[in-house]
Amino acid sequence: MLLKDVDIYQDKRYLTAIGEFDRVMGGGIVPGSVTLIGGDPGIGKSTIILQVGCALARSGLKVLYISGEESVKQAKMRADRVAQSANENFYIVNEIDVETITGLLHELAPQVVIIDSIQVVHLAELSSSPGSVAQVRESAAAFTQIAKSRGIALFLIGHVTKDGMLAGPRVLEHMVDSVLYFEGERYSSYRILRANKNRFGSTNEIGVFEMTARACRKCQTPRKFFFANALIILPARW
Repeated sequence: MLLKDVDIYQDKRYLTAIGEFDRVMGGGIVPGSVTLIGGDPGIGKSTIILQVGCALARSGLKVLYISGEESVKQAKMRADRVAQSANENFYIVNEIDVETITGLLHELAPQVVIIDSIQVVHLAELSSSPGSVAQVRESAAAFTQIAKSRGIALFLIGHVTKDGMLAGPRVLEHMVDSVLYFEGERYSSYRILRANKNRFGSTNEIGVFEMTARACRKCQTPRKFFFANALIILPARW
């Protein structure tokens, strides 16, 4: 195909109706893009990405959620809590074998795929254990190739290790289009979503959320959040 024949306006961005998320993504999700979402275990990555998946399903997109760390029932309970509604466009499976997952992608032909998490899936042909550099790199490469060729918006969840490394260690950041970090103190209700890399938008935007008993919501008083954190880093004489 000639470069001049490529229509970059053919596909519109997918909007989640979660304003903070859409803004950090650069105005929505680009079809065929690969996004890595990192953060500490338990910080709320699965919660916010489930909300995103449910919102996209409600908009009419076919969403496939690969739950490698939770059973289907556990994921369903979480989805019911954060979205409060089931949707016929939202598919969920508990699977960690890459070949089986790629087969599902060809069979279901989803428009959005979420892998939770990239550190638990594995390729049987590799002798190393799930979470190793080789497994993470080759598994992500297989998913990325399919996403790019089929125009699937792919999200990969990656845990940050004790050393601050992402997906063992940062092996995926050069392979994906966007790298998002979901950050915050575990015992605080506030969370920040920021883009460390974004081929389709600015990295200057951040989203401020508040974790509630049911879901992750837009922070209604971000000034209080930033003021509280500013006080923490002020010199002692202040």
